[in-house]
Amino acid sequence: MNRKVYADTNIFLRYLTGEPSGQAQKVTAFFNKVESGECILFVCDLVISELVYVLEKIFELEKKEICKKIKILMLRKNIVLENTQIIFTALDFYRDLNVDFTDAYIYCHAVRNHTNSFFTFDKHFNKFSNAEII
Repeated sequence: MNRKVYADTNIFLRYLTGEPSGQAQKVTAFFNKVESGECILFVCDLVISELVYVLEKIFELEKKEICKKIKILMLRKNIVLENTQIIFTALDFYRDLNVDFTDAYIYCHAVRNHTNSFFTFDKHFNKFSNAEII
């Protein structure tokens, strides 16, 4: 039986940055177990949000690089992302429209739930072509 494991954001940060090296090595070994099917790794949406924030604000990576790294990582074998389509579409909007990831996620989540109406003071929502600001 495959062991189910939930991911915390820091394992992805260690893996992507290689810092600190001892923890990065442990994460790499763990990802090998995931790849082999020994474990199934579950990733909730909040982990992705935090990962985007830290990679952008702390590690100062460009949005394009952040999106590429996260997508490649989440497509690995035996990694289960809570809402893959919402996350991947939100990452595209985050990168292409130059909006905050959280705003892009909210927009994508709303569309999935059949609405395009938003009550917000955030000007970023004007960048979504069919968003109706109330």
